[in-house]
Amino acid sequence: MNSSRVVFCDFDGTITTKDTFVTVLEKFAPETAAQILPAIYRQEITLKTGIGKTLGAIPACDYPAMIEFMTEQPVRPGLKEFIEFLNNATIPFVIISGGLTGMVKAVLEHQGLLNSVTAIYAGEVDTTGDFLQPYSSISSDMEFVAKAIIMNKYSAQEKIAIGDSVTDINMSLAADVVFARDRLQHYLDLENKSYIQWNDFFEIREYLEAKVSGKLIVTP
Repeated sequence: MNSSRVVFCDFDGTITTKDTFVTVLEKFAPETAAQILPAIYRQEITLKTGIGKTLGAIPACDYPAMIEFMTEQPVRPGLKEFIEFLNNATIPFVIISGGLTGMVKAVLEHQGLLNSVTAIYAGEVDTTGDFLQPYSSISSDMEFVAKAIIMNKYSAQEKIAIGDSVTDINMSLAADVVFARDRLQHYLDLENKSYIQWNDFFEIREYLEAKVSGKLIVTP
């Protein structure tokens, strides 16, 4: 897809008000999550290995309950208005989640926004066995969902990333403009990658409205 700008947005902890994927892992695989998640945050094991092990510890019969749990998870303020702005400005809004497609769709459908996004990229699970078997059509040696590789599918003069945690590092490093919050700020500080701190989607919309209209004043 060709566009002058494309927005790539994480889901868990970015669109949702908390890292719902982590919450699900802690709820349905508490012992494994307690062991694996801290190692992921410390970058001692890869996302691909850690997420695979944790999801693989969850009985397949629990998957419907996981989706039901996600349905009413709250989203960060301003999401609907932000997506409306992007649609009006013909700026693609691409969600790239390090979690699962079913969880992303459950939240967006509950919010009435499922048909308003350009595309969704995330992991999948096979539920035919005793335990969940996670897989991703676009992965790498390190990442369960390879966000930077997905970004390369889109040709744009300016690629904008929005994220909050460890799964968003490579996406942010590949972006021209980054909106970062929470853990992601620390990781980007270590990488000497500049970013714009944000709290809600109203702030991002305001920034991009000014940028698109040519009214943005960048101060040193």
